Amino acid sequence: MISSSRHKLRFLTLEDLREQVLLIKPDSHRTLGNWSIAQNFYHLAAAFEGSVDGLPAGFPKTFRRLARPFRWFITQYRFPPFLPIPSAIRFKLEPAADADFEVQKLRLLQSILRFEEFAGLHPPHPVLGPLTRDEWIGFHLRHCQHHLSFVTSSRDSSGSR
Repeated sequence: MISSSRHKLRFLTLEDLREQVLLIKPDSHRTLGNWSIAQNFYHLAAAFEGSVDGLPAGFPKTFRRLARPFRWFITQYRFPPFLPIPSAIRFKLEPAADADFEVQKLRLLQSILRFEEFAGLHPPHPVLGPLTRDEWIGFHLRHCQHHLSFVTSSRDSSGSR
């Protein structure tokens, strides 16, 4: 089962996240999910960019209101694996099949830095609505934990560590 083979991650800071991204190499890592490593990087970079530039609302207003009580869970504990990319923002967040590893890795690292340096008011999250700066950080850390948990060392599949 894929979920039991996933990499266990817990990012406490954006620096923890950056260090993990820097460790990932195309010749020594693989992905267990449906997306390549480059596609995961693309998606995560787009999410960081959206938290600075804004994204259209992802779901109807009623759904967004119902989702807001779950902000704490999502920003502090765990990103829900069942949450689909809303069709209204799929064009921005869904990666192309031919995403390039090095290009998307650099894009992700640059988008993290841009987010860190951003001093303005963040636009609302497309599903959760308005988030504080700390909630946005928590969202990104949990979101990245989820996606990068599918990226594992190629050596892990052979049983050696």
